Amino acid sequence: MNRIINFDVIYRKTLGENIVSRNKILVHLEAIIETKSILAASRKLYVSQPSLSQYVKRLENDYGIVIFDRTSNPWKLTAEGEKLLQAQRQIEAIERECRQYFADRKGLKTGEIVIGSTQYRTVTLLNPILSVFKSRYPGITVRIEEGTTLEAAQLAESGRVDCALVITQMVPNTLDQVPIYNETVLVGLPPMHPYVAQHKPGADGVYPKIQITELKDTPFIIMKQGQVFHNYFEHLCEKYQLNLPIALETQSILTVPALVGNGIGAALIPSTIVQDCERRRVALYSIGRDLPINEVSIAWKRDRYQSYATKGFIETAVEVSKTIRETGVSY
Repeated sequence: MNRIINFDVIYRKTLGENIVSRNKILVHLEAIIETKSILAASRKLYVSQPSLSQYVKRLENDYGIVIFDRTSNPWKLTAEGEKLLQAQRQIEAIERECRQYFADRKGLKTGEIVIGSTQYRTVTLLNPILSVFKSRYPGITVRIEEGTTLEAAQLAESGRVDCALVITQMVPNTLDQVPIYNETVLVGLPPMHPYVAQHKPGADGVYPKIQITELKDTPFIIMKQGQVFHNYFEHLCEKYQLNLPIALETQSILTVPALVGNGIGAALIPSTIVQDCERRRVALYSIGRDLPINEVSIAWKRDRYQSYATKGFIETAVEVSKTIRETGVSY
């Protein structure tokens, strides 16, 4: 389930706290899905459990459907429930776009922008962009929906977010995009790995090449499906006909440096988090042209109305990312 983040309140704002400005049906359904429990959802929404249960029952009676399969634990959406959720998301997107259009027509410098991202991109790239954006557009509320790289693209394609940070090669052709950032993919080995003793690792942006076949017996830490680094791992295995052992799967690439540094396994690592790797004594090597340069783009739904807030964010993102590329220093 995607995390929902509000940049204005310590980067995280629960569904319940934002209930006034959002579709009530959608807020309640997403809270139940996210928390996997009526009790936990009621706490998140600051309502009693009986009250939330009755609300779901009234919805079911109103639409003449069963929204949740109550025989499963946790509750799961039925086919009708999935359709209702999809429809409510579309309704909210249309309503938000309509309100933003009218605000823009009046010349108001207020509104909201919803951005799709991954946890990794939020920390390493979106954070410095938003610091500048909020100083320039203080009247704009920022809401972030996080998921996997694939989910971020799907959020933009469905119109649930105004734009998303997506790996360029994963952007569907229904979206427009502008590239903003490049990173290379490295191999990280634990400091006590036998290969490290015989081959000095790189530093300061210069990394000796390693043949992935030399690691055929080394366990790897990999990303879960839907992440581009999962695809990269599978590509290498297929290209060199390897069956690399898997130590574990993780949802967040931000945990990888600590795992590799503690000897859990090797991993594919983006150059963006090299400093964290070096602090943890992770040995870094290049894999040459076995994998493409990781290009990050801002993507948005083609023919969708672009609000004052969205245009301002894209312009800011292009400018800030250019500074990061050229200087290596965030704002």
